[in-house]
Amino acid sequence: MNSFRNLTGLFVLGLLALQSTALAGFGFDERYRVGDSWGKVVVNPATLDQASPGLRRSAMATARAGGGTSFYLGKFAGLHVMATNHHVFQSAFQCLGNPVRFPILGLTAKCSKFFGTWPDIDLALFAIEGLTPSQEAALAPWAGNFAFSASILQDTDLVTVGFGTGSNPTRSLVENSDRDCRVISRTDEFRKMGDPDTYNPGPYKAWSFATGCDASHGDSGSSMVERATGRVLGILWTGRVPKDPIAQTSAGVDQIQRDNSELIWTELTYAVPAPKIGEYLAMIRDAGSTPESTRSMLTDLLK
Repeated sequence: MNSFRNLTGLFVLGLLALQSTALAGFGFDERYRVGDSWGKVVVNPATLDQASPGLRRSAMATARAGGGTSFYLGKFAGLHVMATNHHVFQSAFQCLGNPVRFPILGLTAKCSKFFGTWPDIDLALFAIEGLTPSQEAALAPWAGNFAFSASILQDTDLVTVGFGTGSNPTRSLVENSDRDCRVISRTDEFRKMGDPDTYNPGPYKAWSFATGCDASHGDSGSSMVERATGRVLGILWTGRVPKDPIAQTSAGVDQIQRDNSELIWTELTYAVPAPKIGEYLAMIRDAGSTPESTRSMLTDLLK
């Protein structure tokens, strides 16, 4: 979804959206809200010890990269591997040599290797370097690879952490784990769907499951995490802008879920499911044209 993408052109888009929103009679950030309230709150490092396992792990592993969000998967084939969206890093040029900042850990690394970027799963993978041994030790406990074999169960409580700009002009690290932030689509129901952003849609389709999580510009590339366990169930890629009024009440979200309405696939927030990511990366690994260094990393990643 281009309006969730890196922030090129966002200022102009924001001005246009603000103007049209004023005519509609509600605030710009409200266009992204799912459920009764805007659930994004600034991550408070002082309270993370009492946070859910999913929130704590996600906050520690999340980094700002380019105009979006990225997260640490772990060390594979000897390299520290990160994930973000294809639309955040559409080429190696956007990544290589640029800083990757982990605000909660107080660490800064740089993008040192670009493995690839794939629109069907809206995913880019890259490696970071420049960490001291003590910094590597601080990051290691928070690694979280995709749960490639997980079922995406309906009503699973989720948490997502990113640098979305909605009500967050300083781009602090913010999280959403309110009552609507859960899997809305049916268990293991995935669709390859186009971007539902009506302002500036992306030009490709990506595999998706539907959630009720709040997200805005800058959240692209956030991990979509099972709140109770910290398992990475997918990667956030898009959401409807503006939301239909039925999706902006919790009762309305509950209703379209009970009805298994097609609105599930047009009005909410969407993540690429980890099982589909695994299937696609296995094809990349096995392709004859894939460089050996990427194949080695993917073999380790997919174990």
